[in-house]
Amino acid sequence: MSELPVLIAGAGISGLLLAQHLQQQGVPFRLFEQDAAIDTRSGGWGLTLHWGLPALRELLPDHLVARLPETYVNKVAAARGDTGRFQFFDLQTGSALYSVPAAERIRVSRVRLRQLLATGLDIQWNKTLQSIDSESAPDRVTARCEDGTAFTGCLLVGCDGSRSRAREMLYPHGPKMRPLPVQLLGGAALYSPEEMAGAEAIDPFLFQGSHPETDVFFFFSLLDTPNNFDDSSKDKYLCQIIISWADAKGIAVPGDNAARLALIKSLTANWVEPFRGLVHNLPDTTEARSIRISDWMFRPAQNHAHPRVVLVGDSAHTMTMYRGEGANNAIVDVLDLTKRVDLRSLGSLTPEALREALAAYETDVFTRADPSVRNSRQACLDAHDFSRIVNGSPLVSARLRE
Repeated sequence: MSELPVLIAGAGISGLLLAQHLQQQGVPFRLFEQDAAIDTRSGGWGLTLHWGLPALRELLPDHLVARLPETYVNKVAAARGDTGRFQFFDLQTGSALYSVPAAERIRVSRVRLRQLLATGLDIQWNKTLQSIDSESAPDRVTARCEDGTAFTGCLLVGCDGSRSRAREMLYPHGPKMRPLPVQLLGGAALYSPEEMAGAEAIDPFLFQGSHPETDVFFFFSLLDTPNNFDDSSKDKYLCQIIISWADAKGIAVPGDNAARLALIKSLTANWVEPFRGLVHNLPDTTEARSIRISDWMFRPAQNHAHPRVVLVGDSAHTMTMYRGEGANNAIVDVLDLTKRVDLRSLGSLTPEALREALAAYETDVFTRADPSVRNSRQACLDAHDFSRIVNGSPLVSARLRE
């Protein structure tokens, strides 16, 4: 085994999961992250884990697998074996057009999953990757950070997300992130049972829909339920509301938060209940965040400048949220990396052998994730064209490992 550590840039889901696996295997690593703490960008986001679950369990130590229920957004529903129906609704009539079945599926809080995966790990915070040096010696790579610190290892794994610095350095000439012609506004708020108006009975995790006349898309997700955690509200639900529409509608997103909330409510005024009420119950204090959607997919065998650097997760394949496959692909990326590269014997691998192993990993990832990126992109476009949804779309098809 090499005495040089594996360098992991980014303490997201994939970076933390890789670090947990390396720690189990006794492989030295250095994990560094640009944020100041695990909850710096806690955000109101949930993750749906389905076909990536077997890989997650294989990579994690048993004691952390046993603690996964600590991350569930609705532990009561999960305990009764409810995997959700994930229905898609016609927001003019209220009829359910589709459901997305799954033999196994869990919905987790992203920040709570990260907190669990960070258990027992030494993470270097406030370390923003500035440059990569892989020319000084053929058996090592050095990551330099903006604060002047540097980490030297035998391999650098870029797990630093959709705005990856590592990716920019590996692919300085492109391709660039591809923006999609969609505007999205979303927010999270606490709702009483009365304000929920039976939403949990529709689905204990999430549902979505669109209006056939306006093509405005709706996504509703539970992020927490009463008494779910010690710090949960005892009588309210934490809910995430997202609406989106095509640029072709010519509706600009206002710069003022109050105007953004007003726009959300005006675009949903003709929806049938309870969907209209779920949007119109958003408090005036809600932060209405605007997100510009983009995606990106790497191409194998194009990283020639830094042969000891490889990408994992959103750094390698940034997907839209309309199919919820990003986290599942990120988890399986880590497993594929551990299968293709003998991380316990990196010190004995020649540069040529390492590059061959990384190339095999990249082929695995591209073969699996490229269809997910394409399907997620099409799902995003179809979400804003009701005629495409009713005629079948990746937006409402089952989530199966490609």
